[in-house]
Amino acid sequence: MAVDDMSQVKNKEQTKSKILSAVGEVLAQDGYQGLGINRIAKQAGVAKALIYRYFGGLEGLIQAYGETDSFWPSVDEIRGMSEDEFKGLTLRERCRTIFRNFRIALKKRPHTVAIYAWEMVENNEITESLVASRTQSSLNLVKEMMGQDHIEMTEYDHEITAMLGAALLHLTIRESLKSPFAGLDLNDQATWDRFDGALETLFTAIETLYKSKRS
Repeated sequence: MAVDDMSQVKNKEQTKSKILSAVGEVLAQDGYQGLGINRIAKQAGVAKALIYRYFGGLEGLIQAYGETDSFWPSVDEIRGMSEDEFKGLTLRERCRTIFRNFRIALKKRPHTVAIYAWEMVENNEITESLVASRTQSSLNLVKEMMGQDHIEMTEYDHEITAMLGAALLHLTIRESLKSPFAGLDLNDQATWDRFDGALETLFTAIETLYKSKRS
């Protein structure tokens, strides 16, 4: 590839990255009602024609944004170690690792937390697109957490995990808003330390159930 061609490819990728970052910034600042081609182009500092050229329009752009690691952490990030190392952990350790790393990942993504807050009060094609982009990733996480040799502990395995994940998301949103919950100060690390203890109790019970199923 010629030097000029390489430079063009680099510039294109940099521009696409700026546009994708602008989506998160606009969503976090203005919510879904502020999301539009003109607003995103202005935030990114690019001509709106480039959004159509690279993403085909707003729908394609939102789908691309939902698939970025800057919006939603990858399985590798939440696992936090090699796949082989993770498989060597006990079920309790896998559960603890996934939830702890997921919280760390959310703390690194204030835009994502803000977007989740907006999703609670708005439902439209954009929210549906972002939710759909996370569905397979979430299912992959559940599969990893339970382990490749997972057997069904109860008929509610996925629902139990979904409720725990929803609780973590809700508490993280309340933390970002500096809003206490059930009398708990979510901006106090001691509160989260106690949450860790509560999760450890739950995960120990899940592991005990899992072992009894296998015996």
